[in-house]
Amino acid sequence: MNIVDRSTIRSLVSLSSAREAVRAAFIAMSEGDVVAPDELAMVLDHGGELHVKGAYLGGSHLAFKAASGGFPQGGNAGFTAVLDAETGALVALLDDGGWLTEIRTAAASAVSAGVLARPEATSLAILGGGFQAAFQVAALREAFTLSDVRSWSRSAATRERFAAENETRAMDTVAEAVADADIVICCTAAREPVLSVSALAPGAHVVAMGADMYGKRELADDVLESADVVVADSIDVTSRVGELAYVSSAAKRAVELGDVLTGRSPGRTSATQLTVSDHCGLGLQDAAMAELVMKGLDQ
Repeated sequence: MNIVDRSTIRSLVSLSSAREAVRAAFIAMSEGDVVAPDELAMVLDHGGELHVKGAYLGGSHLAFKAASGGFPQGGNAGFTAVLDAETGALVALLDDGGWLTEIRTAAASAVSAGVLARPEATSLAILGGGFQAAFQVAALREAFTLSDVRSWSRSAATRERFAAENETRAMDTVAEAVADADIVICCTAAREPVLSVSALAPGAHVVAMGADMYGKRELADDVLESADVVVADSIDVTSRVGELAYVSSAAKRAVELGDVLTGRSPGRTSATQLTVSDHCGLGLQDAAMAELVMKGLDQ
């Protein structure tokens, strides 16, 4: 059994390779080639969370990850276990410290924006100032030619720090951050909506990825109700624990990201449409990251 350290993992996975691997995994899901059970999730009284997710994408390996975050005495942490698909034996432990979770989450947003945002998109608004928000900015910059990146967080200190570290423009309000933005990424731990449709420009694409457990919420009802196209990484998951759990009418007309990628479902059809993508994060993304690392080790 091989224990792969963090520096090796980071040398084998880039933003672009993660995006392509996640895109391929969503396509495989649309084509029925993925085995992906429900996640195990728990929250402790002090706010710490544990998420265990996994999948089999075909091939010689299956994988699951365990990622934690929100613990008051520590930051994000985690590892990915890779098993032999024939024997079930543990063949590698990826000691990524939660880094693979961060990059695959951002990669999914870039995949969503790549297929649903207007191709000429040049402006991004990021709501949130944490570790994942920085990955989101980096992933969207890698996928698009962005000339304007604005950021917002509840804390003024966090706004200024994040802007300095990520070369964004700090905004005092959500409305200022998202005004005229082509792409809006909601990346907060909010439990009450932070974004309403009145703040959004025509033709915006919104990715909501902070609500990965029931009780979290970033979008007001009217965002989903007004959206011309509603997309989910998994309708089943998001209608139970994501934004779609709060707006049943949107859940009923939602389509899945993999189906948009394969053309089974329509995505954006005009420049003025409001498109919304609800992401809870799936085990297939974690399996895709594990495959990237294992392929890199074999080369």
